[in-house]
Amino acid sequence: MIGIDVIEISRFRDMKNLEVFIRRVFTDGETEYFTSKAAAKKFYESVAGHFAAKEAFSKALGTGVRNFDMADIEICHDELGMPYIKFGGVRINASVSISHSDTVAVAAVYISENIPGTGLPFYEGIDYYARLMPRRAPEANKGDCGKVMIVGGSPGMSGAPCLAALGALRCGSGLVTVGTPKSQQPIAAVKLTEAMTAPLPELSDGTLSLDALGEIKSCLSRADVCVFGPGLSRNADMPKLIDSLLGGSTDMVLDADALNVISENLDILRKHKNRMSCSVVITPHPGEMSRLTGEPIEAVQNDRSGVAAEFAKEYGVTVVLKGKDTVIASPSGKLRVNNSGSEAMASGGMGDALSGIIGSLMGQGLESFDAAVLGAFVHGAAGDLARCDIGDRGILATDLCERIPKALRMISNAE
Repeated sequence: MIGIDVIEISRFRDMKNLEVFIRRVFTDGETEYFTSKAAAKKFYESVAGHFAAKEAFSKALGTGVRNFDMADIEICHDELGMPYIKFGGVRINASVSISHSDTVAVAAVYISENIPGTGLPFYEGIDYYARLMPRRAPEANKGDCGKVMIVGGSPGMSGAPCLAALGALRCGSGLVTVGTPKSQQPIAAVKLTEAMTAPLPELSDGTLSLDALGEIKSCLSRADVCVFGPGLSRNADMPKLIDSLLGGSTDMVLDADALNVISENLDILRKHKNRMSCSVVITPHPGEMSRLTGEPIEAVQNDRSGVAAEFAKEYGVTVVLKGKDTVIASPSGKLRVNNSGSEAMASGGMGDALSGIIGSLMGQGLESFDAAVLGAFVHGAAGDLARCDIGDRGILATDLCERIPKALRMISNAE
């Protein structure tokens, strides 16, 4: 990641409390350098250059100075006078360049690995994901930033669609609606402040009824994308519901029990491939992929890329095969292996958040494969940020969702 900073030298030349500022911002070693033979003739230029380098370092991290002080960043010089950076007293693998004119100092820093203590991970190729980021116009309103409909929930599983909604909202969706069986709607309404809720017809066991189709389609007429399945449960009405929705024009993300229903009714996807009236992303974990393909979990895990690519091509869907090194495969043969995330994310609800993130990015205008690729990376990066703050155990899906905006900012700053 790269950070660049430019600062006017006169800011330091005219500073009334420069001595106090130097003691607060710079280390003893830096202060000695400013008065050494190497820098004394260009005292103000040296102070400005070192401060610019610290600012450039913080920009390269993506979040500025947070969880540490400026004095924790030390600009040092080797025997040839070349600058390098110590962070927390440890030399780090970063390149730094400092220059100045008569009026300004300029510094550039390139970070090539994780920096311990900064609370930020480093990812090779993050600029690829930065280029996928949807752009928001200055005049944008909530209706321009993606409208997501999430359908899910059942007795005992009311939290799943709420987590998907939180993932979508934190990823930047302008409007999110959660459609859930009417007995679960009061629960969702209490859990969600910023999302709307829609009570849907249900069967006697509290699961979604086929009678909900009309209300769902009405909501989808005002939506850009539908996330279908989190916490849904299964019943005899589900195959007809899913088949009808895939015949519409609204793009779909299918997760959780929607995939379990499809695994027993693969003709639904075969009909979709023939119609191709909408784009479909599926987000199976290895167990769900095993049920979809009829292959043992071990076989799926031994050839994750091959299994995902073959299924995507055969059924005309984008596959997000979750797990370590999540695989994203498109019907056209494109394939990407995700490089964010860790075992610290192994807790319930993480997949629900992912489906909401992907749905959000589709609603913001990304093509389904790009939305799945970026969504998987954002999801993992937010999990990595949570791990930096919390540790390897005890991370909740809500912890991850809270860090999605920080992950998005980190990615955007890498471009």
